[in-house]
Amino acid sequence: MSKYFIDALNQKFEFRNYKIFFAVKDGAHAEEIIDTLDRATPGTMNVFCLSTEPGAELYLYPDLPSIEKVMGRPLGAGEQIRVLYDENTMLLASPRLPSPLGEEMVRNLGYILFHREVKERDIALHQLRTPSWLREGICMQISVRMRPQSNGFLMNGWSRLQEAEAADKLIKPSVMVKNIAIIPDSARRQLAFHQSYFMVKFLMTIYCNKFVQRYGTLMRALEDMDAEDAFRQVTSFDYEKFHVLFREWVRSTNALVAVSD
Repeated sequence: MSKYFIDALNQKFEFRNYKIFFAVKDGAHAEEIIDTLDRATPGTMNVFCLSTEPGAELYLYPDLPSIEKVMGRPLGAGEQIRVLYDENTMLLASPRLPSPLGEEMVRNLGYILFHREVKERDIALHQLRTPSWLREGICMQISVRMRPQSNGFLMNGWSRLQEAEAADKLIKPSVMVKNIAIIPDSARRQLAFHQSYFMVKFLMTIYCNKFVQRYGTLMRALEDMDAEDAFRQVTSFDYEKFHVLFREWVRSTNALVAVSD
């Protein structure tokens, strides 16, 4: 039995390559998680160019002290899901569930896959080898589709991008290297997330599902390679040139085309 298992987790759902252990009172949440991961699997496989279905073990604890007991430390301030990248494992507690729940679970599955495919690592405080906008944008491609009324959410994001582009306020990729989740201004932080999603969506319109595969192959093979060098080898653009092309795409693309699957 896994070291993350406790007796209170007396229920289990197992579907595809996903397992979730939970207490009976959290059955509805567990069902939502499994259902969303199931629906997200084909798209996730496409984005990451996977030949086999992804999998993960999930532990949904009935209270916060349970995570502290199994991990030896509590969830941090603002932490809702503890992701153990090397173990394909996520831990969470019902008193502090993220919202939307299914979307956040799919996004964190994306983080696990991204870290594996890219052989990611920390290089500074709040900074991974891959810039935050690229990692977040990739991991959001399928997760935002799991959000209720996702088209409305994406249309709103696209409208904000076009307003920012017209006002010359789009954020340059070089500014979004460190974790964009810690940007203090909420409006700018939300713009950074929208922009990250659509920047990667733009990449996908050019390279389909091959970008992540090619980028990951380079980053795994050459662990000392700078992320922008790997990006340049895959796309032939540095970040500055890519930003110029992205601005033109935002300026000229119809909203329905931009948010389509």
